[in-house]
Amino acid sequence: MTDNALFSWLRSPLGIGTAVLVLFGGAVVFGLNSTHGMPLAERREVLVAFEDLSGLNTGDDVRIAGNRVGYVEDLRLEDGQAVAVLKLDDPDTELYENAQAARISDRSGLGQKFVTLDPGDPSTGALRSDAIIPADQTVKTEDINELLDTFDEATRAEAATALQNLGGGMIGHSEDLHAVTRNAPEILRSTGEVSRALAAGKGAPLEDLLLSADRLSGRLATRDEELAALIDEMAVTVDAFAADDGNQVRASLDQAPDTLDAAHSALTGLDTPLADLAVAMRQVRPGATALGRSTPDLRAFLREAVTPLAKMPDVNKDAETGVVALDRLVGDARPLAQQLLKTASSAAPLASVLGDYAEDIAYFHTNASGALGRGDSAGHWLRILLLPGVESVGLPGAATRDPYPAPGETW
Repeated sequence: MTDNALFSWLRSPLGIGTAVLVLFGGAVVFGLNSTHGMPLAERREVLVAFEDLSGLNTGDDVRIAGNRVGYVEDLRLEDGQAVAVLKLDDPDTELYENAQAARISDRSGLGQKFVTLDPGDPSTGALRSDAIIPADQTVKTEDINELLDTFDEATRAEAATALQNLGGGMIGHSEDLHAVTRNAPEILRSTGEVSRALAAGKGAPLEDLLLSADRLSGRLATRDEELAALIDEMAVTVDAFAADDGNQVRASLDQAPDTLDAAHSALTGLDTPLADLAVAMRQVRPGATALGRSTPDLRAFLREAVTPLAKMPDVNKDAETGVVALDRLVGDARPLAQQLLKTASSAAPLASVLGDYAEDIAYFHTNASGALGRGDSAGHWLRILLLPGVESVGLPGAATRDPYPAPGETW
C-alpha cells in the first residue's frame, strides 16, 4: 500500500474507527497496568513473610511514611509461609536488616489493602537483596470485616442504621466538613491541652471527675420522672419562643444591642459605687473580724440569758403596780416641777454669785459646826465676845478689814 493509499484509508470512516479502537485499547491496557508503574522500568524486589495475608491482592500499594513507593507483584507460599513479593519503583530505596515490614492496612472501606514498610535503622546494616523480612518483624492487621463480625446481628443492624443516618445527615454539609477540617489543628491542640490537664497528677482529677459523674448519674437515675417533667416544661418554653413564627423573639433580639448598650452604661456607672463599697467593706472588716472572734462569747451570753429572760414576765407583772403609782406621782408632781423650774430660774443669778463663794461658805459652816459642837456644864454652847480692835476705831494709818472680800479671802 502506497503512502497516498494509506493516508486515504486513514481518512476513511473505517480507518478513523480502527484508530479510535486502537487508542481505546491502549488506554485500557495502560490503565490496568498503571499500578505497576512505567513499563520496563528497573525496580527493587523485596520479599516479606506474613502469617496472614488478610485479603492482600497483587497490584495493591506499597507505602513508606504514607507515600506510595511500589506495588505487590506476587503472592506465594514458601515453606509453609505466605510471602509477598514487593516491587519498589526506586531501585535505590534503602532498607535495613531490622526493617519492620510491614503491616497490611485497609486503604478504604471497600476492602482495598496496602503494605506499609518501615526502612529500619541504618546501624543494623543494609538488607540483603535475597533476604526475606521474617514474619516476626511484621505486624498483623485486623480486617474491618473481622472486626464487624465480633458484633451480634442486632448490633450490626443498628450500626448499619447509624451509618446510613450519618450519611444522610452529612448530605449538604460539605462546607461544614471543610470548616471542621480547617479548624482541626486548633481543635487538636486544644484537645491536647485538655488531655494533659486530665493526665495531671497521674490522672487523679480525671478519676475524681469520673467518680462525680458516676454519683451524678446514679442520682439522676432515680429522678427520671422529674427529668421528664423538666423536659416537658422546656418543650413548652421552646414552643412559647416559637409563637408567632418567632417574630417576638426576633423583635427582642433586634432590641438586644440597645439594651446591652444601656446595660453596659449602667454597669459602668456602678464602678464608683462599687469602689466605695470596697472601701467600706475594708473599713468594716476589722469590726466584722472582732464580731467573729466574739461570737463564742456572744453565743454563751445568749445561752445564759435564757433563764433571766424567762423571769422577766413575772418581774414585769409585779412591777406593774409600782409603775402605775409612779406614773400617778409624776402626774401629781408635774405642777410642782414647773414651780421648781421657775424658782431655779429666778435663783440662777444668786446661785452664780454664791457659786464663787462655795469654799468660803463651806469654811463658815465648818467653823459654825465647831463652835456649836461643844458646850460647858452650865449648858452654854456659844459665847459671843466683843473684842474692840484698832481697825474698829478707824485711826489714820491703821489696817482696815474689807467688808466685801473676794472669794477665798473671807477667812
